Amino acid sequence: MKKILYLCTVLFLAAACNENTDKGRIGVIPAKPDYGKDSSWFTAAAYGATKAAADVFYIAPTCIWDWQDSNGELCHFMDISNETQRKLVTDNSLFLASMLLGKDCDFYAPYYRQITMDSWMEDESTISARFAYAMNDIYEAFEYFISNISKGRPFIIAGHSQGAKCVIELLKNSFDEERHGDLVAAYIFGYPVYNADLENSPYLRPARGSSDTGVAIAFNSISRPEAASGMFEGNTVCINPLNWVTDTTYAPATMNKGSVFFNSDRTSDTLYRQVGARIDENLKSLIIDGLDDDDYFIESVSSIFPKGNYHIQELNLYFLNIQDNLRERVARMSD
Repeated sequence: MKKILYLCTVLFLAAACNENTDKGRIGVIPAKPDYGKDSSWFTAAAYGATKAAADVFYIAPTCIWDWQDSNGELCHFMDISNETQRKLVTDNSLFLASMLLGKDCDFYAPYYRQITMDSWMEDESTISARFAYAMNDIYEAFEYFISNISKGRPFIIAGHSQGAKCVIELLKNSFDEERHGDLVAAYIFGYPVYNADLENSPYLRPARGSSDTGVAIAFNSISRPEAASGMFEGNTVCINPLNWVTDTTYAPATMNKGSVFFNSDRTSDTLYRQVGARIDENLKSLIIDGLDDDDYFIESVSSIFPKGNYHIQELNLYFLNIQDNLRERVARMSD
């Protein structure tokens, strides 16, 4: 059975949008979130500890496709007040991430006006124009998180796909020395980091091992070089989450503590010590083995992520290793 795990189903949804703008590039824009309201957040208390050692600020990946509002206007953004869209994001993204990152940490994820999957298939100028609205929401949510939730406690920021792009932008634009001192780590799942990103932020520091703190952990996974997405051309940062090295040393499946996949009813399957990985030096991507590409191929996004590209399953593949690593980095902060 194919595991369509971490991508939301194509749906055309109806909800109220407002604030008309350039209909060709931007379209109608949903109402801006208010992060002072509980309804603008998905939260989960740590389930592996009596008192959480740190907080997680997590940013969801793309879960929404273009949809029409009640006036028949095309919308390229999530409407966080739309219950159907919220369910897509929660069931397919935030549940998995909270299971992965929230075992020992309190988990906070803002609902935001993420741009749609269709948007990522547009030209760069259109993507940038739309993404600016999504990123503005994340800037505001992060400032609320720092001032009203974390309040000087150790914290992790993490995101997958569009959410990972947001993490990069936060590191570039929302940090100073004091704030960076509270950062345990930034997990950038499945999005490229370019040299220009590194040059423009003293706080975007690639991880070099399993326990350094204040660093960015970035990787993306494919089964063969031909499956690399064009979006990742020029990527410069990758660490192997099985052996925590940045060179090409192969980590056999015996080093993978468990890949965890969730079914639609939230039951899970764990593949113990099945997936191995090495870094391709030229692509700065993980080359994995141990899985059948046909079982994980999602045709609806094949123009961006061809067969053999495991972008959608990025959080699943190294699930138990990431959980242990997060715990190790948090513990290092208290040493």
